[in-house]
Amino acid sequence: MEASATPRNTRSAHAAPASHAPLDRKAHKGSFSQARDSRNRRVPFLWVRNGKYYAQLWVEQNGRKTARRFPLKTDSLAQAKEAVEKLRQDRRLEKLPPPGRKPLLADAIAEYLASPIRAERRDTTRYKDKASLNRFLNFAGNIRIDRITPSIVRGYSEQRLAGGTSPRTVNLDLISLRGLLKRAVEDGHLRELPCFKALRCPPSPKRILLTPSQLQSLIDAAKENPVTGSQLADFLQLLAFSGMREQEALRLRWDDVDFEVRQIHIGRDGQTKNHQARTLEFNVQLEALLVAMRHRSAPDSPWLFPSAKRGGDRQNRTLTLRRGFELTRCRAGLPNAGFHDLRHYFCSLCVMNGIDFMTIASWLGHKDGGILVGKVYGHLLDEHRRQAADRLNFGIRVLPPTFDRRNASFATA
Repeated sequence: MEASATPRNTRSAHAAPASHAPLDRKAHKGSFSQARDSRNRRVPFLWVRNGKYYAQLWVEQNGRKTARRFPLKTDSLAQAKEAVEKLRQDRRLEKLPPPGRKPLLADAIAEYLASPIRAERRDTTRYKDKASLNRFLNFAGNIRIDRITPSIVRGYSEQRLAGGTSPRTVNLDLISLRGLLKRAVEDGHLRELPCFKALRCPPSPKRILLTPSQLQSLIDAAKENPVTGSQLADFLQLLAFSGMREQEALRLRWDDVDFEVRQIHIGRDGQTKNHQARTLEFNVQLEALLVAMRHRSAPDSPWLFPSAKRGGDRQNRTLTLRRGFELTRCRAGLPNAGFHDLRHYFCSLCVMNGIDFMTIASWLGHKDGGILVGKVYGHLLDEHRRQAADRLNFGIRVLPPTFDRRNASFATA
């Protein structure tokens, strides 16, 4: 009995390590090992696990040094070495990302939208950012922000395009996402921005250049509109005579109009495109329009274009006139006309009347000294000069020379 028991116990003692051998191999597969080069030499600070590279650096944390591993998004040993050197440089500059689990995209979006820095932006900018980021939230809200890769962004873009969204609108969403990721870099959640490119957009159709007769047809059609009536007609004329942007004109108060100095102060609230106010001098038609509007304006409203909603507060301004303009432009036979075309109308008339580009740029709110005006409207100035030269008459008749075919030479008459 004892002799038979001893071999049985011996076999069980030797069998135990064999039964755990597969588990040891599995654990070994997931463990870190020192990376080696082609000569089987260890590469400092570089480790490998499951075919992926990791950098291991000694950093000071909570008053003592500890080892931290950083996953590297590289495919080759050479790229991994470069990434390690960059991490070491970031360590010297104290720019390493903080330890701990990175937030989800949903949490990062919520924090970004509530940041006080965004409160300084315009209402429309905040609204558009929130709408774009909410679409990303629905697409990949449960992904950690450091896991947002170019492939995820590409998948979002393809989904939006498949739903009929234009490439330009998708690019606006990508701009909002880039702002969020820049904030994540500043907060230390990302080491660098993911590299994703904007979509290629087809060239925008050439904007039409309204003629005075077409402008008049728009104004007449606006006056016939029973909803907007004279307000839309005044608005169209104000844009055409001043070159203001749509929202700049809608935000104007009567306090911004100085009839004594004959000037309009645009953007005192800091809500212009470049957040800077500017001054526009009256021209004859602009002054006549403002005088007529002031005579018809409600005495209890500070706005040039108060809200026309029935029962609304007179202290509120009109937010948009686009719906009424859509009906008006169709009635005028100009279905593709837009509010911005009136800004182009103002600029083109200024160019053809010989006003220098720098003055036009100051009226429009451009800070480039007239470079954009010359780039867009330079051909109008050339045409105007050509027509002016053709109209020029010195009062003396000059006969052109005739060509003598026999002698192959010109001869004067």
